[in-house]
Amino acid sequence: MHEGKISYWQMAVLFQVYMTGSALINIQGPLLAAAQNAAWISLLLANLIGFIILYLVLDLHNQFPNECYVNQVRITLGNIWAYVFILPLILVILYITSNIVYGMGQYFTTSMMRETPLFIFHLLILLTAGLTAKAGIEVMARMFHLLMYILLFIVVIMLILPFNVYDFSNLLPFAPLGFKPILNGMYIGFGFPYMDILFFAMILYLVKPKQGQTINKWLYLGLFINGIILSLTIICSILSLGSLVFLKKFPLHVLAQLISIGEIIERIEAIFGIALILGSFMKIALLLFILDQALSTLLKVKHLNFIYIIASIVLFLSLTMYKNEIELGESGSVMQTAVTFFFGFLPLLLVVVISKVKKRNRKQMA
Repeated sequence: MHEGKISYWQMAVLFQVYMTGSALINIQGPLLAAAQNAAWISLLLANLIGFIILYLVLDLHNQFPNECYVNQVRITLGNIWAYVFILPLILVILYITSNIVYGMGQYFTTSMMRETPLFIFHLLILLTAGLTAKAGIEVMARMFHLLMYILLFIVVIMLILPFNVYDFSNLLPFAPLGFKPILNGMYIGFGFPYMDILFFAMILYLVKPKQGQTINKWLYLGLFINGIILSLTIICSILSLGSLVFLKKFPLHVLAQLISIGEIIERIEAIFGIALILGSFMKIALLLFILDQALSTLLKVKHLNFIYIIASIVLFLSLTMYKNEIELGESGSVMQTAVTFFFGFLPLLLVVVISKVKKRNRKQMA
């Protein structure tokens, strides 16, 4: 396992960029298409489910603070069940990472650089993310600390500057199609980004312990901030674009195009596009690191040996899994939530329940 350790605040920063980074690009379009005006409610409901997942993750972390999720499963259920649960989970993380890479490439080819081949963006982002992940958790913590402030600052400015085009009547009628679309949107949000919380358990043990303190409050606060930020991006997209927003794959990019202050500040969506890509880069780098942690811990080999192999597999999958963005949308809206639930959430819940039962039995025997 990796030996480097980072502070509580650095881990909270990594958690924030991990949860918010790629979601800034990829979550608005599917949620708005599914729930329309009530998409922000779907997001907040999915965020509440995220608190349940985070509670389960932190419960295991508090029982086994020096072990990653792989070893937590191994200690609780045994070595064979660790392979049974973790190998499918690694495949799920590979699938989700490939989806994020493909979504980032689609953002470039549909919004900014339409004539450039898709594989160029996939190759460059994975090469950069792979090198960053290879540098280790301490380097990423220091690097992403500044990048998070830049990202959040640009997003806030993006939401404030087009205030003159906001029409609050666009929020009505609320839930015109009833409650079912809200549940559909919540289903999508559960699969991405909130089921990703489980994957973060692979690196949570890398935080430096402090006497009398826990990481819990920082992660709960980070998840709350994540829900507020993502819901605000959805609300602002609806305010500015109205019913047109339901047809847009990347509403934030269109929102940035509307920014115009006199004849001085206008058509600056490329700057905001770079910020959105920055978020995806940080998420992909962390997922590559998480995949390496999971695989190396499962196989009991030295860490950081699989980064480039994993990045190559993700590149291959991102270029071959989908023929177009419609297939990606269908996969993200239906399949991703299902596979993360069955191969991620249910095993996590089982491990937590069994670990609590074993802990209670040990106390009774003592």
